[in-house]
Amino acid sequence: MLYYSLNKRAVLAGFKEAVINGQAPDGGLYFPRFIPKLEKGFLAELKNKSKEQIAFEVIRPYVGNDLEEEDLFAICGETVNFEFPLVYVDEHIASLELFHGPTMAFKDVGAKFMSACMARFFRKQQWKVTVLVATSGDTGSAVANAFLNVDGVEVVILYPSGKVSKLQEQQLTTLGNNVIALEVDGTFDDCQRMVKCAFSDAELNR
Repeated sequence: MLYYSLNKRAVLAGFKEAVINGQAPDGGLYFPRFIPKLEKGFLAELKNKSKEQIAFEVIRPYVGNDLEEEDLFAICGETVNFEFPLVYVDEHIASLELFHGPTMAFKDVGAKFMSACMARFFRKQQWKVTVLVATSGDTGSAVANAFLNVDGVEVVILYPSGKVSKLQEQQLTTLGNNVIALEVDGTFDDCQRMVKCAFSDAELNR
């Protein structure tokens, strides 16, 4: 699977490159060139599959050959290792609740998957990798928790002063170890601008 920038001014990237870069060199978000189709019979067999198996079969086409299948299945197991209640809104509509993870945000799912992938990508590297994140609250908490104690990865989170909930601020600032939270005198947009500026700085990236 190859990914293109939504700004359409950057070369195509594979899954591993897209995950590590975070965003394309032209500042755009990465998007898959096509949406893969699930195999025939997938939905009919859904009730007989575990959460891990479902996650693995759905994500496998997006990853391609950038991870061994054994590693990818293990990553899926690490990602969906909490409850996902299916709550009925009415007789015909149900909602899959994704906010029962460690930080009570649906973003725990994506953050846990990303951290598990990066842990595999960097397990043989000798140098430290820095993950830089801007947050208005829940994204930073999920990323901080997911990357806590991941070998070879340091996480720096920028959050706007006085503009996140008390619980979210505690989730950001009390983990320690490889997670550093910086309170910014400004808005979330200011934090995001600083992160994007860092991503586009060639010397800093080197």
